[in-house]
Amino acid sequence: MLPEYKTKTNIGIGIGILLQLLGRFLARNEGIAVVGYVLILVGVVFFIWGCMNYAAGKGHSKLLGLLGLLSCIGLIILVFLPDRHK
Repeated sequence: MLPEYKTKTNIGIGIGILLQLLGRFLARNEGIAVVGYVLILVGVVFFIWGCMNYAAGKGHSKLLGLLGLLSCIGLIILVFLPDRHK
Protein backbone atom coordinates (compact mmCIF):
# COMPACT_ATOMS: atom_id res chain seq x y z
CA MET A 1 0.00 0.00 0.00
CA LEU A 2 1.24 3.46 -0.85
CA PRO A 3 2.15 5.46 2.28
CA GLU A 4 0.23 8.60 1.28
CA TYR A 5 -3.01 6.61 1.29
CA LYS A 6 -2.30 4.71 4.50
CA THR A 7 -2.93 7.67 6.81
CA LYS A 8 -6.09 8.70 4.97
CA THR A 9 -7.34 5.11 5.14
CA ASN A 10 -6.75 4.80 8.87
CA ILE A 11 -8.37 8.16 9.61
CA GLY A 12 -11.41 7.52 7.40
CA ILE A 13 -12.13 4.00 8.59
CA GLY A 14 -11.36 4.75 12.23
CA ILE A 15 -13.47 7.89 12.47
CA GLY A 16 -16.20 6.25 10.41
CA ILE A 17 -16.51 3.29 12.77
CA LEU A 18 -16.40 5.49 15.89
CA LEU A 19 -19.07 7.86 14.57
CA GLN A 20 -21.33 4.99 13.56
CA LEU A 21 -21.02 3.38 16.99
CA LEU A 22 -21.67 6.68 18.77
CA GLY A 23 -24.60 7.38 16.46
CA ARG A 24 -26.16 3.98 17.15
CA PHE A 25 -25.83 4.62 20.87
CA LEU A 26 -27.45 8.05 20.60
CA ALA A 27 -30.20 6.83 18.26
CA ARG A 28 -31.60 4.72 21.09
CA ASN A 29 -32.63 7.81 23.04
CA GLU A 30 -35.86 9.36 21.80
CA GLY A 31 -34.84 12.95 22.52
CA ILE A 32 -31.61 12.91 20.51
CA ALA A 33 -32.30 10.17 17.99
CA VAL A 34 -31.97 12.61 15.08
CA VAL A 35 -28.45 13.49 16.19
CA GLY A 36 -27.65 9.79 16.30
CA TYR A 37 -28.89 9.23 12.76
CA VAL A 38 -26.88 12.19 11.48
CA LEU A 39 -23.75 10.80 13.16
CA ILE A 40 -24.37 7.41 11.57
CA LEU A 41 -24.68 9.03 8.14
CA VAL A 42 -21.50 11.08 8.61
CA GLY A 43 -19.74 7.95 9.87
CA VAL A 44 -20.75 6.02 6.75
CA VAL A 45 -19.36 8.82 4.56
CA PHE A 46 -16.03 8.75 6.43
CA PHE A 47 -15.92 4.95 6.25
CA ILE A 48 -16.52 4.91 2.49
CA TRP A 49 -13.89 7.66 2.02
CA GLY A 50 -11.42 5.51 3.97
CA CYS A 51 -12.29 2.45 1.89
CA MET A 52 -11.81 4.43 -1.32
CA ASN A 53 -8.36 5.48 -0.16
CA TYR A 54 -7.59 1.88 0.80
CA ALA A 55 -8.49 0.65 -2.69
CA ALA A 56 -6.46 3.43 -4.33
CA GLY A 57 -3.51 2.72 -2.05
CA LYS A 58 -3.51 -0.88 -3.21
CA GLY A 59 -3.49 0.23 -6.85
CA HIS A 60 -7.15 -0.35 -7.66
CA SER A 61 -9.84 2.07 -8.75
CA LYS A 62 -11.30 4.28 -6.03
CA LEU A 63 -14.71 3.05 -7.13
CA LEU A 64 -13.94 -0.26 -5.44
CA GLY A 65 -14.05 1.71 -2.21
CA LEU A 66 -17.81 1.82 -2.62
CA LEU A 67 -17.68 -1.70 -1.22
CA GLY A 68 -17.63 0.24 2.04
CA LEU A 69 -21.40 0.47 1.61
CA LEU A 70 -21.39 -3.18 2.71
CA SER A 71 -19.69 -2.09 5.95
CA CYS A 72 -17.37 -4.72 7.45
CA ILE A 73 -17.98 -7.22 4.67
CA GLY A 74 -16.85 -4.67 2.08
CA LEU A 75 -13.75 -3.89 4.13
CA ILE A 76 -12.90 -7.58 4.37
CA ILE A 77 -13.22 -7.88 0.58
CA LEU A 78 -10.84 -4.92 0.18
CA VAL A 79 -8.34 -6.50 2.56
CA PHE A 80 -8.11 -9.58 0.38
CA LEU A 81 -7.56 -7.64 -2.86
CA PRO A 82 -3.99 -7.99 -4.12
CA ASP A 83 -1.62 -5.05 -3.66
CA ARG A 84 -0.53 -3.91 -7.11
CA HIS A 85 2.20 -1.64 -5.74
CA LYS A 86 4.48 -4.38 -4.37
